[in-house]
Amino acid sequence: MYLSMNNHLQYDYPPTPTQDHAESSTSNNTDDSTEESLDESKLFQHSRASLNPDRWSIFKVPCRLRQVNDKAYEPRLISIGPYHHGKEHLKMMEIIKESCLSSIIGENRVTVEALWRAMKVMEKDVRKCYPEAFDVKLAEFVNMMILDGCFIVYLFRKKSPIKRFFKLNRIFTDICCDLLLLENQLPFSVLSKLYGMIKSNEEEVEFAALAFRRLKDLMPGPVMFPKKFPKNIMHLVGLLRDCWIPHHTARRGKDTLSKFIRCATELEEAGIKIVKKDIDVAMDNNGEDEEGVASSLFDIEFTGNAKLKVPTINVDHSTELILRNFMAYEQFIPFRQPTYVCDYVVFMNNLIDSGKDVQLLRHSGVIVNWLGDDEAVAQMFNKLGDFTYSSRYPFYYKEIYDKVDMHCQKKWNRWKATLKKDYFNSPWSLISVVAAIVLLLLTMAQTIFSVLSYVNPQGSGPMLFLFLDSVLFSVLCWLWAGSFSAFMA
Repeated sequence: MYLSMNNHLQYDYPPTPTQDHAESSTSNNTDDSTEESLDESKLFQHSRASLNPDRWSIFKVPCRLRQVNDKAYEPRLISIGPYHHGKEHLKMMEIIKESCLSSIIGENRVTVEALWRAMKVMEKDVRKCYPEAFDVKLAEFVNMMILDGCFIVYLFRKKSPIKRFFKLNRIFTDICCDLLLLENQLPFSVLSKLYGMIKSNEEEVEFAALAFRRLKDLMPGPVMFPKKFPKNIMHLVGLLRDCWIPHHTARRGKDTLSKFIRCATELEEAGIKIVKKDIDVAMDNNGEDEEGVASSLFDIEFTGNAKLKVPTINVDHSTELILRNFMAYEQFIPFRQPTYVCDYVVFMNNLIDSGKDVQLLRHSGVIVNWLGDDEAVAQMFNKLGDFTYSSRYPFYYKEIYDKVDMHCQKKWNRWKATLKKDYFNSPWSLISVVAAIVLLLLTMAQTIFSVLSYVNPQGSGPMLFLFLDSVLFSVLCWLWAGSFSAFMA
C-alpha cells in the first residue's frame, strides 16, 4: 500500500507500539532531568552503534583524500544509502525511484508489504554496516532501503526504467558512475534480497553477474568476466574491484619498496621500450593467464629484451572518479593485504612526470587520451596518489621495479640506446652509416692503389685507381642524398 504525497512516495505503515510509546513519552514529559536522561541514553546508544568495526563495510572517504578532490566522491545525480540521502540537488531522482517501484509493483511480482517486512528484518544489520549512527527513524530508513535498492535492481534488469528520461545525454552513464562511489552504497545483501523477490522464475542469472555485466564497461582498462564471483561481497564497489584485480599473487614482492622506476622518457633513453600489452581473455587448461597477454589492467610485464609491456588504459572524464573511489576503498582493507589499484597508480605516477611521458605512452598505445590534453592526464596521475597508502609491503610491482632498475644501472644499455637513437633511428640514418663505412674502405683502397701505381706505373694500378675514383664519387653522391633525405624527414 502506497500513495504519492508532495512528489515523494510514502507508505501507509501501521505505527509500532514502541514508536507510539516513544512519541507520547516525548510529548508528555516536561521534566528537565528526564529529558537529559533521554539525551544521554540516545548519545550512549549512538556511540555503542558506531563502535562495532567488525561489521563496518561502507565507509566515509577520509578527509585527507577529500582535500585533494572533493567532487570525485560526491554523487552528481542520485543518492544511494544514508550518507547523501536528502541532498537538494539529488531530489529529482527520488521521483524516478518511485516510478521504478511502481513498475515493479505493477508487474505483480511482489507487494509493498512483502518488501517492507523483508527490509524491516534487515534494518538493524544494515545500520551496522555504516560507521556513523544515523538519526533516522525506522520507517524512513526502511523506505530508503526499498526505494534505493529497487531502483538499482530495476535499472540492472531493464537498463532503461524510463526510456525518455534515459535518452538525455549521458544520464545512464552518470547514474552508473554514481553507483561506483564509495559513500553511495547499500549493502550487497540488501540488493541480492530485493533481486530475489523481484525477479521472475525465468531469470536464472545471479545478481552479482547481472551487476557486473552492467557496470564493467565503466572500467578504464581491460576486465574479464570471472568464472566465479567472490562469496563475501560487501557492495557494488567491492564487487567491481574484486573482479577487476588479478587473482594470481606469484609476482608479489616480499621486501619493502625502497626505490622507484624512472619516467617513460628516461626509460626510453636507457634502452627500455614501452609497448602495449595485448589483451586476451583466453585461459589455458590450468585456469592461469596465458603468457604474453593481459587479462586485467594490472598485468604489467618486463621482458628479457628490455620491453615493458603495459595494458591499455582509457582516460576520460570518469577515469579519475573510478580510480579514486577504488583507492579510497582500499584504504580500509586489512593491513598487508595487496592494494592493487593503489599500487598501479604508484606505477603510473612514476612512469609519468609530464605531458611528454603521456605523449610517449599514447604513441605506444598504452594510454588512450579522451581528454585531449596530455598535460591534464599527467596532472591527474601525479595527484591520484596524494595522501593514499599503498601496500609497500608487499608491493605488487616490486619484481618489475627491481628488473627495470637493474637494466638502467648498466652503462652499456644507455650507450646502446643513445647510439640507436642518434644514428639508427631511421632507415636513411642506417644507410648513411653504411655508406660512410664503405666510403672509408674505398678511400683506404684508393690510397693503396695510388701508392702501387706510383711504384709500378706500367701495372694495373692506374686503371684500378680510376675505377675506384668513380666508385668513390658514386658513394659520395649516395651518402649526400641519404643525409639530405634524413635531414628533410
